[in-house]
Amino acid sequence: MKWKDCVTSNGKHWIEQSPDDMPPEKFLQSMIGYHLAYDNSLCGMIMTQGRQRQVINIGLGIKQLCVEPRGVPVAAYAESFAHKLTPLEQSFIAPELGDEVVLRRLCILLSLKAAYIKAVGQNRGFDWSRLEFNIPDETARGDDHPLQGWEFRVFKAQLGVQRTSTVIEESYQCACAFFRGTKESKFIWHDNAKDLEAWVQFINVDQMIKVIPKLTA
Repeated sequence: MKWKDCVTSNGKHWIEQSPDDMPPEKFLQSMIGYHLAYDNSLCGMIMTQGRQRQVINIGLGIKQLCVEPRGVPVAAYAESFAHKLTPLEQSFIAPELGDEVVLRRLCILLSLKAAYIKAVGQNRGFDWSRLEFNIPDETARGDDHPLQGWEFRVFKAQLGVQRTSTVIEESYQCACAFFRGTKESKFIWHDNAKDLEAWVQFINVDQMIKVIPKLTA
């Protein structure tokens, strides 16, 4: 078998390649940590390569920039997530800031929290309010202690989705969390397409199907 999917006791996956015809030192550095996430029309996969202990703490959070159910006031929608936010985070989405700002900031906070929770392998019952992301100061805390050594990448994805005979544009807020083991945590904001192209690739279902034979070869 060329590829082997492995998993830790808390559900963190990584891929081992066959060690055949590979020097031992290269094999140890060949582990691929990954995580899958989706929301409505967007499915994402984040991955990194290196030693097993270096690659498993990786997570992806995706949140569509829209209210659910459709037509609900943004303020009411944001209020429904209050139990997942700290008082400081709630101050970042005060209704007087306007619907567009509130929705964008809410989705950033939720995608960051989802990415971190998945990166550390927490279960569905984890209390999201134990995490606090101070976006203006670019800091993160868990149980009131600094989260050190993490890299958070934040970006937005724009999709054109075919609905019957109409193409609908959908926007998604995405965040990646990856433990690098540094002294401080770092936030990287990708605000333009050129920066994003350096490490993010968008493909559709047809393109995905075409590469399947290569993965099974």
